[in-house]
Amino acid sequence: MESTGSRKGAPYYHIEMAPGTHEHHPDIPDTPIWGYKGPNDDEGKYPGKTIEATQNQRLKVEFSNDPLPETHLLTDSVDTAVHGTKPEDYEDRYPDWVSQFEAFGGTFAFPEVRTVTHAHGVHVESASDGLPEQWQSPGGIEGPQFQKAVYDYPNRQSPATLWYHDHALGITRLNVYAGLAGFYLIRGRSDRRLGLPSGDQEIPLLFQDRMFHENGRYKYPAEFAPEFAGDVSVVNGKAWPTFVVQPRQYRFRLLNGSNGRFFDISLENENDGEVPTIYQIGTDLGFLQDVVPIGSGQDTTSLLLGPAERADVIVDFSEYAGDTLTVKNDAGFPFVSPDADNNDGGGLPELAQFRVADTDPETPVVDPTTLKLPGPETFREEATKTTRQMSLETTTLNGLDTHLLGEEGGRAGGEHWNDPVLTKPQIGTTEVWEITNNTPDSHPIHLHLVDFQVIGRGPDGTEPPEPTERGNKDTVNVYGGETVRIISRFGEFSGRYVWHCHILEHEDQEMMRPYEVIQGNSS
Repeated sequence: MESTGSRKGAPYYHIEMAPGTHEHHPDIPDTPIWGYKGPNDDEGKYPGKTIEATQNQRLKVEFSNDPLPETHLLTDSVDTAVHGTKPEDYEDRYPDWVSQFEAFGGTFAFPEVRTVTHAHGVHVESASDGLPEQWQSPGGIEGPQFQKAVYDYPNRQSPATLWYHDHALGITRLNVYAGLAGFYLIRGRSDRRLGLPSGDQEIPLLFQDRMFHENGRYKYPAEFAPEFAGDVSVVNGKAWPTFVVQPRQYRFRLLNGSNGRFFDISLENENDGEVPTIYQIGTDLGFLQDVVPIGSGQDTTSLLLGPAERADVIVDFSEYAGDTLTVKNDAGFPFVSPDADNNDGGGLPELAQFRVADTDPETPVVDPTTLKLPGPETFREEATKTTRQMSLETTTLNGLDTHLLGEEGGRAGGEHWNDPVLTKPQIGTTEVWEITNNTPDSHPIHLHLVDFQVIGRGPDGTEPPEPTERGNKDTVNVYGGETVRIISRFGEFSGRYVWHCHILEHEDQEMMRPYEVIQGNSS
């Protein structure tokens, strides 16, 4: 995406959320979507164009939803039983703000269309984070925590594969499903120093799933469903696509941008031959400690990505000229763990294909087996100020299947979104969170603001992390019945943030909690 100009010495992006139409497949009628519209676009685009940032170079970004209608693209699926979709959901915390709506004697109707964009993985001040109650409506109504329209992204962090997507309270699942997602890449010297594949040999791949009506419109349940997955694989907005690649080396930035589906990725040769090894060099927030070879004959045979997780990988097709390689998926739905009995693809056993051109191979630009990665920063467990006991719970609320987050010092069975803030890390300190999953399914848990590292897994949290997650992360899969221990330093910014499950249906219906980074002693 091209910048619109500059503001206060920083590149400035004015990005609109706008309707558009999109061709997923020649056999599917064009689909109405909502997408991000850059300065040279005539309508909303899905996926949104990639924002490319430079390490330590500030960006100013303004997201506007003025072009959107006041009725949702998926209006039949707007369920007001979901928390955050009606004025009374805000009354306890924001009574003065609520008084403006008709239900409470005011002059405005509560808006059906509400959006706020979160740059996922970018370390930012609270006012620029795209928090769930910082939403705006096309009619000009601002959510109770809205502070400013132009966000400040400092990019003072390691080069990484990030993304931007909607985060409005109670309706994130519908806004992202409508098309509001795109890549955000931070580049730096370490990328150039490693000599990785670049230019047209570097390709972001956004893995999602969708379901369609016969007329091409998106199909989504009319009533809230806590577990939903589409029956069509969509990669970079295309249904079951074939990527024509040259017999050479590529760098792929992989992102699971689905609402709730896990992907366990491997390659299969349609000619019953061998497949190239996938070399993972990075995870959510930068490079791994060491390169991880993935594939047949390796210690790690497939690449598991929960919703919102990313992987930076290198694949060399130079020995596969003329072959067709299928991207396979073995993750079940709902996903429990890598060892569960239902890991059969969950209705989507195939995701995409690479067709390797039958031309002369090119020499690889790097040898991934000898790459010396810069690796993540070190979080020292002995420097921990606080260890918190957190949990993942399930219940029924207002007739809806509901998942909750339990926090230390809170009620048995978990906290609700509107409950008082309990978790208050002190700025600059290191904490360990021990997250125990008391539900049968896996949950991808995301913390805003910070990097963290996985330091333990398993029934008691003492087993080592997987090689593919030994780097700085912002999202971690917590499997059914296990405890995951993560360590993080809450540096740089104070203020209100959130942590939540990144299964968007869970997030929308209460599986999200605020936390506050404070200047004084933590609590």
